[in-house]
Amino acid sequence: MDFQTLFATENACRAYLMQSRWPEGFACPVCHHAAAYELRSRDLLKCGDCGHQTSVTAGTVMHGTRVPLRLWFWAAYLVATSGISAVQLQRQLDVKRYETA
Repeated sequence: MDFQTLFATENACRAYLMQSRWPEGFACPVCHHAAAYELRSRDLLKCGDCGHQTSVTAGTVMHGTRVPLRLWFWAAYLVATSGISAVQLQRQLDVKRYETA
């Protein structure tokens, strides 16, 4: 239950990924500028200097996903703690498909 409480919202999952990816604060992957602003309608960060857009999931298995981060986090937790199979995971999370595009 602690896991579900800690990662209860999309924003909580996103904040965790931000902190994990940029523990010292945001740094643009192109110019390393430290300031960015959120493009909330697209869940992106835009560099305040060069304008490069990136996301907290860029370069991860979650990049470009349409699956909510909460579901990704819960799936990772189940796999890490119980060794659940892909088919069991699909049933547990009520996901219609589990293969990649």
